[in-house]
Amino acid sequence: MARKPKLSFLQYLHSKITIRTTKGSFEMHNRPLPNLLWSFLLMILLLSPLIGCGGGGSSPDPLPTLAQVRALEPGTLVTTAGFVSVKAGVMESTTGEVGFGLQDSTSGIYITVDSGLALDLSAIKLGRSVQVTGVVGSLNEFLTLSLGSEDDFVISSSGGFLFFPQTSDTNSIATGAASESESKIVSIEGEVVVDPEGSGLSVVPVEDSSTNLLGWNIHIDDNSGTADTFWNVSAGLSADTLSFLTEGANVQMTGILFRQLDTYEVLPRGNFDVSISIEDCRLIPDGETVLTTGVIGLVPGALIAELDYGFSLHSANGSGIYVNIADQVGSYVDYDGDGTLEFGNGATLPFDLPTFRDLVDPWPFTANNNVPVVVHVEGTLSTTAAGDRVLVSNPGKVRRVAVSPSYPVVASLSTGGIQSADLGRWVTTTGTLVTPPAVGSPYPGGANAWKVDTAGYRARINDGSGTVEVLIPYGIITDGGAGNGLDGFFDLLDLPSYPFGVNIGDTLTVYGFVRNVNGQEEILIGGEGVLQFGTSIVHFID
Repeated sequence: MARKPKLSFLQYLHSKITIRTTKGSFEMHNRPLPNLLWSFLLMILLLSPLIGCGGGGSSPDPLPTLAQVRALEPGTLVTTAGFVSVKAGVMESTTGEVGFGLQDSTSGIYITVDSGLALDLSAIKLGRSVQVTGVVGSLNEFLTLSLGSEDDFVISSSGGFLFFPQTSDTNSIATGAASESESKIVSIEGEVVVDPEGSGLSVVPVEDSSTNLLGWNIHIDDNSGTADTFWNVSAGLSADTLSFLTEGANVQMTGILFRQLDTYEVLPRGNFDVSISIEDCRLIPDGETVLTTGVIGLVPGALIAELDYGFSLHSANGSGIYVNIADQVGSYVDYDGDGTLEFGNGATLPFDLPTFRDLVDPWPFTANNNVPVVVHVEGTLSTTAAGDRVLVSNPGKVRRVAVSPSYPVVASLSTGGIQSADLGRWVTTTGTLVTPPAVGSPYPGGANAWKVDTAGYRARINDGSGTVEVLIPYGIITDGGAGNGLDGFFDLLDLPSYPFGVNIGDTLTVYGFVRNVNGQEEILIGGEGVLQFGTSIVHFID
């Protein structure tokens, strides 16, 4: 199938007219701007202002907003600024050039750059503040600013801002009612449907006239109407490798809202813009690759003693899955796509395991004011010997994403009510410490409710409904430091005081992740500060 006709980049570069089709121009709907609380992400990654123009003794005139730029006549030369919403070159399969997207609190616009200019655009990262000077034009009715040289843009040295995607229903995309969001980052969720144009496919490969693959059309319907999405090969996406993209699969897609003639499409910017639910992930067969998004529960590296440096990932309703990572030294991916955390003062940190842990801890959800860490994970499904599902990944496939964060629901269950259906959930329960599991060595301090084994400290609690095992992993009371990674915390005596019950008959309240070990469910304490003694929530001391 050939991609819909597009105007050559050279035809519209510095054009003084807007190209019109034989169908006439598309009329924008006259709707008010959406509430800013819903239209963009107020998450300051790196505190730095938009770049202004000029210098000298007097204050420079303010730059026009992107909404004001969009209202200018074609051919107008203008200087404006915004934050990068689409990296350079991501949309090349669609536009035939290597430009990038900008967004501010008023609107968005696409900046075209002819690949023949060979400009160095490597510093144009997501969230970075950029000032541009260009000519207003359009590409098949898609409003643009065209740059002509390296002098036409200035990138901030550090700092930035990312916008939450604006949620839309699929009908608004299909009918053009979402036209006011053109060039903004939007998000839709719905079921994959068979190509309405009659190919019979759910994932439709799109080629140019020379049969070069440009990407894939995938159609999404939330029962309001069918929206078109286009996955550019130039965005690093590969729909052919994702078996979950079948008719009826529920998928969430985020991307720039692109206009082509009188049609609107959502164009994902990479794998991190595509997700299925964690619940659906748990149903995918072993060996299949999936993309999913969630909030981290069990801290990264909690199972360091088991040579596993992963974490648990949770959806809003508390359902979850363990992300298995065997690499202790790899770099995770930050918002802007690299393995480094950047700060407004110019400082940087490697996005490694210790830094990742610091971002997540302490817990529980209800006991602190930390912003939850939301990540996108690409991984392969697997089943443990005990029948639990895990997602096998590596640090380079774990990326922080800018979506509306919220802690998952914590399921409050009786000790005897925790069953196999709860695997992967984040739960809390309270019970009396009883005779500990047989596995492990006696606790060296003499407390009779705990055993010590290779994974950590084990106990059992019972509220009268039945017992459940509890594990304090070594990894939550260390920072994964040098040597054996345990920093000398080999037993609870290393703590300055006992922050919880240690003897049979004491009461223990726990928050944690449910997994299956040795054929039975256990609660993995998720991080420092998630054990409660009486009515007080306490923290371990590193």
